[in-house]
Amino acid sequence: MDLVPENLNGVVVFNVIQSCNANKGVCGNCTDFAVSVHNWLMSSDVKYVVVDLQDEKEICPAFLEELLQLAKRLRYPFVFAGVMDKPKRLLDAYDFTARSPTFTTPEEAVAALEKRFPGITKVSLEGLEFGTPIASSRPRTALVADEATGEAEAVE
Repeated sequence: MDLVPENLNGVVVFNVIQSCNANKGVCGNCTDFAVSVHNWLMSSDVKYVVVDLQDEKEICPAFLEELLQLAKRLRYPFVFAGVMDKPKRLLDAYDFTARSPTFTTPEEAVAALEKRFPGITKVSLEGLEFGTPIASSRPRTALVADEATGEAEAVE
């Protein structure tokens, strides 16, 4: 799965590309993805998250759960656009949609974010890379497998 930051009229929107479609509770890459999103946010002035699921029918539940946990920890506004039925049920199960409605398009999500938090999107985007997937760390399960086979590389 890839999460690609895009610049939508001066606002960062994260597009979900090539969802892994995993329907299991433990998904190696997706559970570690929140760390990558966190690191991306901490290296920028962006203090909000707009995620466009791009009308994907199947979104990895582990990925969504990790994003919801990240939303709790960061206390940044998180909004979702392009949410189909299955992902919406998961957001509903976490009571997320009671705090933040979902939107059809990222433009609607951005407008609602600006209305609720005036000026929040007016930050410098200088130095941010758009159109390239956020680098994901190797999943912990792969690291354990590498260590078991003796293929772990030394970090200098």
